[in-house]
Amino acid sequence: MNWLENILIIAGISLDIFASMEIQGAMLQKVRTKTLFKVAVLVTLLQLIFFYGGYLAFFQIARKNVFGNARWAGYLIASIVFILLGIRLISKAIKREFVDEKRTEITTKQYLRIICVTTIYTFFTGCACGLVGINVLFMLAIIIVASIVVTIGGIYCGYNFGFELKTYVYVIAALIEWIAGFEIIMRNVVVR
Repeated sequence: MNWLENILIIAGISLDIFASMEIQGAMLQKVRTKTLFKVAVLVTLLQLIFFYGGYLAFFQIARKNVFGNARWAGYLIASIVFILLGIRLISKAIKREFVDEKRTEITTKQYLRIICVTTIYTFFTGCACGLVGINVLFMLAIIIVASIVVTIGGIYCGYNFGFELKTYVYVIAALIEWIAGFEIIMRNVVVR
């Protein structure tokens, strides 16, 4: 995968985190810098661990040549993951679940539960990247920057403007994932 695909992939996953953080930010009485720092570090670590775990496992599978053509399988898996993630994000946008907006304090543990679902997609992204053989350091750097920016940005956006933008964020994230998925399919799977 090229650098643009890598950035699009992480951007789509990160926008899911942004929307989740926006909802939580809308319910805060006050943004506590210490808690926000802990949450940003936790989100970043979880994203890194799950991505690298998936990457490492499937990189080893690719090296052992378990699949006949590991790169082709990686591109196919990546495309499927991104298209499914886009479908999930669109369903979240359409669902417009009710959020009981009340000003409370949220603990780091509560944030952890919110992020765990997104890390599943990060794991599968790592798996696909391991099969394809991307530059893992580049991806890890993108994840670090994106995770910190979307966590802090999502909390402050929700705190200042509420959570109504989340629907648009989900749709934009889905479009980004679909663009990346279809681009990978067209360039690497169908053209072969």
